[in-house]
Amino acid sequence: MIASIRVKTGLAPTNFERDYGQTIGRFMDFVQLLPASESHHHAQPGGLLLHALETANIALHLRGAQVLPPGVAPEDIQRREHRWTFGVFLAALIHDVGKPLADLHIVIAKQRGEGTWSPLAGAMAECGATRYRVTFGTLRGTPDGTPGVRSYAAHQRMGIFLLQRLVPQSTLAWLSEDAEMLSQLTAFLSGEDKTNAVAWIVTQADRESVRLNLLTGPRTRFASARAVPLIERLMEALRRMLAEAGCLPLNRPGAAGFVSDGQVWFVSKRLADEVRVYLAAHESAVGIPGPEKNDRLFDVWQEYGALVANPETGGAIWRVRVQADGFDQVLTLLRFPLEKLYPTPASYPANFAGRVIPLIDARDSSPIATAEASAPTTAGAEIGSTPQDGGNFSPGVVAPSGLPPMPNPGGEPEPAPVAAEEFLEEDDATQFLPRPPDGHRIAPMRLPDKPLKPDRLAKPKAAAQGPSEAALRFMGWLQQGLANGSIAHNETGAMVHFAAEGMLLISPRIFRHFAERFGEKGDGTPSNLLEDKLGTGIQREVIKAGWHLLGPKKTNVHKYQVVRRNGKGGSQLSVMIIREPQRFIEPVPPANPHLVRSDSELETKQDLE
Repeated sequence: MIASIRVKTGLAPTNFERDYGQTIGRFMDFVQLLPASESHHHAQPGGLLLHALETANIALHLRGAQVLPPGVAPEDIQRREHRWTFGVFLAALIHDVGKPLADLHIVIAKQRGEGTWSPLAGAMAECGATRYRVTFGTLRGTPDGTPGVRSYAAHQRMGIFLLQRLVPQSTLAWLSEDAEMLSQLTAFLSGEDKTNAVAWIVTQADRESVRLNLLTGPRTRFASARAVPLIERLMEALRRMLAEAGCLPLNRPGAAGFVSDGQVWFVSKRLADEVRVYLAAHESAVGIPGPEKNDRLFDVWQEYGALVANPETGGAIWRVRVQADGFDQVLTLLRFPLEKLYPTPASYPANFAGRVIPLIDARDSSPIATAEASAPTTAGAEIGSTPQDGGNFSPGVVAPSGLPPMPNPGGEPEPAPVAAEEFLEEDDATQFLPRPPDGHRIAPMRLPDKPLKPDRLAKPKAAAQGPSEAALRFMGWLQQGLANGSIAHNETGAMVHFAAEGMLLISPRIFRHFAERFGEKGDGTPSNLLEDKLGTGIQREVIKAGWHLLGPKKTNVHKYQVVRRNGKGGSQLSVMIIREPQRFIEPVPPANPHLVRSDSELETKQDLE
């Protein structure tokens, strides 16, 4: 993980060790093998360290897609680049360092007895500790040693107090030369500002680290952990209810759920209410969100991958039409794979003798596909999903598979710097990014069954087969990156811009960028093309899909001029224009006001001729 972090910084080993390495070493000494939580994410020994390094690694990945600091001249961006990179790394590394101070109780053993460790007094070794043990719940103000009430939010304000203990003095002095950077860093670590550029990046990285751990991480916990994870209580109750006849009736009008093609579609509110009542009757209602917080139960199931999320909304809820003899109703449902609920395929319930039809969105009650009880569903699969996720995008279009997740914390090297002409020369458009989590965000949309056909829209060479898997993987990667912020847009150095004509893809840079990571087909197979031809394979597949606007003389490339603050023209950009971008992402960002199409006169003249 540390090696991956070093690659993302782009520093030589000696320079990396001086600032990053020493900070990581002090952090490791400080957190030892403490957990990040009692029973939620990264609850295993060493969980706090692993979570911190994962968050830093992902944050640096996201930082590479952002122009920092925002709203300054290009020469200032380059001059301040390394301080802002280190600031993002530092905020991510120590964002949870206050947990030992606020959430945990650590007893350290010294040569002369035991005592409670106070993190503000220094690392355990500095306090003379030879060993330690962990309990949960703070002891502050409890002379009798009885664990008190845990403060879940207090740790978010503790990073600022520990900053000087963890960062070398020379590094802090260097960092403080950028007042804006230091202001954003300290505001985030003190809990005063969770919406600035640094806070936004770290928040996204933190969520991704948590998500990955909940989905694939170990379930190991400290022996002293008392709480049973909520997900374990919910899933065990759900499995027992399905095994007990009558608790959750299936496959009839008025049932709690309907079985279709390896999935159980549960009525959302009814399932949450029934599980809550069951737990209260058979165990305890303590720790179970109340009836007014059913969305919290949905979130827990989704966080742990127990259910299949709706790719149209990113949430757990699906809007579905259920049809059978004498029954036709639109319901809000949750989608659980059968393997999550039953021990073996032999124990699966029978299929519903009707149809379960996911709908496009809340505004449209027409189905995007039908799912006969005896046939695979072809509705609602997310871009990049695998066959077990539920099928294809739409009838006749094969769903892509094998797209590596983004952001990717795996530590692959960043691509080489691109030519200067591919960058905007001014940065007035950076008000579009970065955005706080509650701001204007882009949500992926379903790929269309067939490309639209306005005038001058490129015609796909293989329209009967639809877009290739490679083209769909590319568009899925683009959708996902724009949605989570790992692909910047409308700012200096971005590979994507928006204009009145559509979504502008900087060519060939964006295709090279994709091919370097996922190959020419997007399936992970390394490209075998020469360096000067890298990316032409995936570019060809996107062109064949016919989503783009043809340029002058039937070319696939358009020219745009950068308009500087003084009104004079800057560099030219070569772009591929994706028409009707609302087919792929929603909402479509505003047009970049600093780009003007420079081939429009030539195109108009050609049309007249």
